[in-house]
Amino acid sequence: MTKLYVLSIYQATPEVPLDTQSLDDITHRGRILSLDAGWSAEPTTLLNGLHMPDGIAISKKYGRVFWTQMGNPGSNDGSIMSANLDGSDVRSLMPKGAVNTPKQIVVDEEAGKLYFCDREGLRVHRCSLDGSNQEILVQTGDWVLNRDHQMDQTRWCVGIALSKQLNRVFWTQKGAPKSKQGRILCASLDMPEGETPQTRQDIELVAGGLPEPIDLELDESGPAPVLYWTDRGEFPYGNTLNKKTLVGSEVPDTEKKLGRQILAEGFAEAIGLALDHGNDCIWVADLGGRVWKCDMHKPAKKVKVYESETSVFTGLAIV
Repeated sequence: MTKLYVLSIYQATPEVPLDTQSLDDITHRGRILSLDAGWSAEPTTLLNGLHMPDGIAISKKYGRVFWTQMGNPGSNDGSIMSANLDGSDVRSLMPKGAVNTPKQIVVDEEAGKLYFCDREGLRVHRCSLDGSNQEILVQTGDWVLNRDHQMDQTRWCVGIALSKQLNRVFWTQKGAPKSKQGRILCASLDMPEGETPQTRQDIELVAGGLPEPIDLELDESGPAPVLYWTDRGEFPYGNTLNKKTLVGSEVPDTEKKLGRQILAEGFAEAIGLALDHGNDCIWVADLGGRVWKCDMHKPAKKVKVYESETSVFTGLAIV
């Protein structure tokens, strides 16, 4: 049976009102939950006390779960973490401050690499599975020396996906909330000779004018790669699950009007997603504390699998 790993960035405690807690208390209430994809059991808490967790990825090959921790808002104290699939053997791969605000993370098992976006750090990173050999692939501004760059949300890198078939890394730059400034971009996994993360000229626009794109997933199982993403922007095109065919034959009719197809809508700030070919669905987690099962072939059809009255969900992965 498919097992879901869901990140909760915060857990409310009705007996301790929010306005009586310190910022440090509030930002250390993150959890990793394990949830069977069936329809009965309550989730199991694998880890708690996490520092604003956001992105999560799983390596079946290495039996590890990897996740990002954003740290306190406005502080350069993000971190990258890892543990066994049962929550044991927790390791810090990058200590606080090695990254600013890490977001979605993906694993390249073949190469033994992690890729992740750093939102306020304005960067796309790559490193080994133990956190070593850290590289910057893309840098959209200078968060250290230029405050305007850091505050410009069109520069914020959030979601990430890889195409080994195309040798490309894809990422989202979300733009201001509900602003229709969001973009999805891509570049080679290899840095062009003589160029830098700030100056590389091979960056391409995949989609623009999006409400507020967040996390990405790439499916290379078919004749043409297909990109999926969540968007937490404004109705009618925000708070959606989206699909775009990248290369191949003629653009599908379902994508011609918007340049993409909307598969599901009406989320409460959709964030994490995971493709599940075994169950022929896409799982989505939202900030409203809900996990959804979305049909890959029947747009607008989604089923709520789980809802928490006290949690705020971000990243999601399956094993």
